[in-house]
This record gives sequence, C-alpha cells and structure tokens, in this order.
Amino acid sequence: MPLRLPRLRINKLWLLLGAALILGVAAAILSVNYLKGREQRISEELARKAKGGPTIPVVVPTRELSLGTPIDQKVVAAREVLADLLYDDAVTADQFDKVAGKRLLKPVLPGRPLRFSDVQDDRAKDLSTALEPGLRALTFDIDETNSFAQMLRPGNFVDLYLIAQDPGAPSPASQEVRALLPKVKVMATGQTIKGSPEAAPADPMAAQARQQSAYTNITVEVTPAQAARIALAQQVGKIRAVLRNPDDDKTSGFAKLATPSLFRDGNEPSVEYIVGGKSGGTGSTAPISINMPNLSIPGMSAGAQAGSPGANFSPGQSSAFSGQPAALGASVPSVPTGAR
Repeated sequence: MPLRLPRLRINKLWLLLGAALILGVAAAILSVNYLKGREQRISEELARKAKGGPTIPVVVPTRELSLGTPIDQKVVAAREVLADLLYDDAVTADQFDKVAGKRLLKPVLPGRPLRFSDVQDDRAKDLSTALEPGLRALTFDIDETNSFAQMLRPGNFVDLYLIAQDPGAPSPASQEVRALLPKVKVMATGQTIKGSPEAAPADPMAAQARQQSAYTNITVEVTPAQAARIALAQQVGKIRAVLRNPDDDKTSGFAKLATPSLFRDGNEPSVEYIVGGKSGGTGSTAPISINMPNLSIPGMSAGAQAGSPGANFSPGQSSAFSGQPAALGASVPSVPTGAR
C-alpha cells in the first residue's frame, strides 16, 4: 500500500492577514523615521533662530560720546550684531577708515552701532550734492511773470516754452511759441535750495523777509542734452516757464503756435462790404472814407491790392481806380448832389 502524504491547505484569510500585518509594521517604521527627521529639522531651525541668524561686525562706541567727539580707535570697537537689527547706513568694521578722524553730529550711546548719519560729512552741503548722478544743474534768468509772482518754490515742476521769431514767416515781426522741455524740476530759486530752511519757513515773519528778498533766476535739474537745448534757446529767444502739478505725468500734446494762427480758430476772417453809389437824397452827401488795412477785395489784381496797405476807400471806389466801377457806371447814371 503506497504511502500518502497529507495535502497542506493554506488558508487565504491568514495569508492576507499576515501581509497586512507586515505592511502595517513597515508603514509604522517609515512614519516614525519621518517624524524623527522632521523633529530634528525643526529643532535645528529653532536653534538657529534662537542664536539670531548671521551677524555682521560693526563699529560701536565703547563709552558715551558727546557731540563733536572725534572718532578714533580709542573710543570705538568692533562688535558682532545681528544683520536684521542693523540700519542700512550702519558703519561696518571694514568701513572704519571712512569715519576715522571725523566728528560726531550728535551724541551716541555705548554699544549702539555707529551710523554714517551720526558722523559729519566733509563734503559741502550745496547744490552739487543734491544732484542725482548723471544730471546737471542749469540756471537762467527769469522775470516776475516766470517766477509766478515769487511763488515758485524749489521742488516744483514746470514746462519750458521758447518764444522766438518764426523762421518760416515773411515778416520778422511774426513770432512762434514752441514746447521746449516738459516737466522740469526746479532745484533752486535764487539761492534757496530744496530742503533748506528758507524753502518753506513756518514763521510768517521769515516768509515776509524771504518775499522781500526776491530772486531773479531759477536753477533746474536737467540732463546734459537738455542743458544744451536750454542754453541754445536762451540765445535764440525768450524762455517762459509754466507751472504744473507734480503728479501730472501726461504730455500736453502741444508742439508750436505761430502769430498768424493766434487770431484764427479754424475759420478765415471775413469782412462784409458794399461797393456802389449812394441813393439820391437831399443835402450834402460827402463820401465816407473807410480804412481797411490788408483787406483783399475779390476781383482786384494782386498788384492793385499791394499798392498801399490801409488805403482810404470811398463807396463806389477802390485804391486801384477812381470814379464808379465800370459795370455800375455803364448801367447807373451819376446823380448830382442834392438832385431829386
């Protein structure tokens, strides 16, 4: 009788439970490792924040310094200070040579970072230091009109116009106005610079004293090319300044205006006139003289009209001929004065 081995039967339910158990243990291990890593990173970040982050060596006074104290190595030292606690103009240790030997503009406390604004600047505080790099200051004379009755102030903006002879006009008396430069910044009026106490005094007496000391020129901030343009315009004609709102950035769209266009508004001027004799009547009827300068009469030749500008005309006459016009004289007889 042959030997039979028992057949092993694997329960699928236990197999699924075992697989789930293994996966659960693996997931737990991975979760624990992730949480430990995250905890470590958070701890390191908190420790870094507790230390204050990166530091920068700056110059600090070793004792309280009064106004006018010269800065040298005896009164200052280098100290590590948190970068986010420093002002932009703080004097760092490698910038000490820029302030060495200079005097303080105000008292400073020990241990506080020294700032460039605390130190006296050797450069003169004048118009040149107020200029932006790449720009120039140009001064030109003005009158009472251009100064807006002495109310123009440093920091205002103006449009500049040039008034000069019209090169395209036959008459030398004809002038034109051209837009020269838009929105030009006024840096100074006379000797008053923007930011100086004289620019906007709060004391009424000071304002009255400033009004009495009137200025006769202004200084504007321009580019080198604009400076050359204004300098040439001063030789060609007269510059007129027009005040504008500092927040207005729109262009005016104006180019130029000539004298002939000043008296026209889209329509040519016209004059109504009557040519002919006077109807009969009693009494003396002397002709009336009418002075019409530069009047063009239809039907007259150019040579006749150019004879005498502003010539006197009588009813039924022109400057080119006397007596009745040919067409009227042939059809209407002349009536003696006083005839009925």
